Amino acid sequence: MSATVLRARDLTRHYEVSQGFLKPTGVVRALGGVSFELQAGKTLAVVGESGCGKSTLARALTLIETPTSGSLELDGVDVVAGAKADIRSLRSKVQMVFQNPYASLNPRQKIGVQLAEPLLINTDLSAAEREARVKEMMGIVGLRPEHYYRYPHMFSGGQRQRIAIARAMMLRPKIVVADEPTSALDVSIQAQVLNLFMDLQQELGTAYVFISHNLSVVEHVADDVMVMYLGRTVEMGSKAQIYGAPRHPYTRALLSATPSIHPEDRRVKIKIEGELPSPLNPPTGCAFHKRCPFAQARCQQEVPLLREVDGHQVACHFAEEIA
Repeated sequence: MSATVLRARDLTRHYEVSQGFLKPTGVVRALGGVSFELQAGKTLAVVGESGCGKSTLARALTLIETPTSGSLELDGVDVVAGAKADIRSLRSKVQMVFQNPYASLNPRQKIGVQLAEPLLINTDLSAAEREARVKEMMGIVGLRPEHYYRYPHMFSGGQRQRIAIARAMMLRPKIVVADEPTSALDVSIQAQVLNLFMDLQQELGTAYVFISHNLSVVEHVADDVMVMYLGRTVEMGSKAQIYGAPRHPYTRALLSATPSIHPEDRRVKIKIEGELPSPLNPPTGCAFHKRCPFAQARCQQEVPLLREVDGHQVACHFAEEIA
């Protein structure tokens, strides 16, 4: 069994925001208690519509922001309660690939310099050794040696994302958080980048937290899937369980909206009425009850907790009745 490299327990992230002159400060509950585990060499996909807390979770996992409460263990060290020296040493073990590859690169620096920067900060390698390591990684991700001396604007979108992936992999991290890494790319290039992610995982044994709203992409790369809604996990399980027998109404609606060129894979469309509630003023009870076709009086009053239904976790009072 693979070792657990990432463990989150009741992870929360709250933001205080001003609501105007002489008005009380509001609290945005971007994460409302997320728990999961990730094993080495595996991929956990986090899905949900915009505003569900996916990117906030990514910033917490990559130590860009400190969680408000809960525990987050990276390689067995709790980064919430741990010492600053321990947290600093963990930063090289978790890296991030951003959604926009061009915005994440410095337009004034050559690619070789940017790729060597993680090695310059975190290792004692000489300049020649750093250059050799950079060119080796460039070859792994499908870039040519002459690209070492070029600037970001001289590359296509797919090449820029390969550069971003190479930079994330430069220190051989145990965990890579990929936040919508293919959404800014053409469909043909998306497949190439996804295959690159999978090849690197097989070669290096890296664990991925893959954040996406595209369930077709998730089905291609994920081992396990976590569905989020308004900062909470509403369903979590293996890819086969989530795609084969979804139990939460929100998961069913997301899957029904996924296009397919094969008629046998198409699902009956489930239309969700209304919009995502504001995290400043979330509804009582189940956060999804105002948009849920199965909602009853209990859903308006009682918050459903994650519980096991048919082998995976579901936060719905009536999960057993949803076939």
